[in-house]
Amino acid sequence: MSRETKIPVTIITGFLGAGKTTFINYLLKQNQELQFALVENEFGDVPIDTRLIKGVDASQMFELKQGCICCTITDEYELVLKELAERFPNVEHLLIETTGIADPAPVIQPFFADKMLREIYRYNGTVCLVDALNFTNHPEEEISIKQLNVADLILLNKTDGVDRINVDEIMKKLHRLAPLSVIQAACFGNAGPLNLDNIQQRILNEYTLLTYANSHNTIQTKTLTFKQAINKADFVYWLEYTLDIYKNKIYRCKGYLCFENEPFEYILQGVGGRFQLEEGELLLNAAESQVVFIGKLDNLPLEFEP
Repeated sequence: MSRETKIPVTIITGFLGAGKTTFINYLLKQNQELQFALVENEFGDVPIDTRLIKGVDASQMFELKQGCICCTITDEYELVLKELAERFPNVEHLLIETTGIADPAPVIQPFFADKMLREIYRYNGTVCLVDALNFTNHPEEEISIKQLNVADLILLNKTDGVDRINVDEIMKKLHRLAPLSVIQAACFGNAGPLNLDNIQQRILNEYTLLTYANSHNTIQTKTLTFKQAINKADFVYWLEYTLDIYKNKIYRCKGYLCFENEPFEYILQGVGGRFQLEEGELLLNAAESQVVFIGKLDNLPLEFEP
């Protein structure tokens, strides 16, 4: 299968909680004239991030369910890419969001190694989000370095929460770690004027992307599900206490919550011991809540009793 015009593919990577989904929403808003498709890969059983994407038709969002694609690259990944092009011939740009613990190299490699994918797609580059708030206290530095190593554009996100001197210091370290990348500051995923067609800085091929097998056996997920509305004050108190006590073990928490006497769903985003709750959509269905924790969770008492 080949196309007259190849579909550009942009990879969005970055560690857990760096702001990848927020940045994707920014891209979609800034490029409303383009027909996007999205391949979403989440670490965990519950697809939280797909609920947060605004601007891509639900039928053109593909979820990969067989684990983190960097270490479980299977036929599913390449079949999804081929099926996407067949089902949606009008797609003008493909975004792939990796999990926060992914090495992006194996995600990129099929676009160079697979003959059919080379005929359909054009690799457009990789954007890596970096969390300025948690940069100096990073729990998995090796993963982050792998993400930086293939990035064409690095966005130092959440700079509004860090003073200018520390931002400059982080920028200097990023330039040392990734001298071939363009690096710029961002806030709430807002990268300013960004030419989506001019991201790639590196010359890659299937051999430059060879990497060692990845294993995330020490990183687990735990999902809490509540079938009825819960008390907001009780949950917030429990979560504040839990994230403070175990902030070095819980890398990320996210979810959607339905509280008693609240007409709206709330979106939970947490990283590095901090979290925020934002008002979401009006509740139209049964009040179900789900929260996902990611990190080194062995023997942690992650149970909330409504």
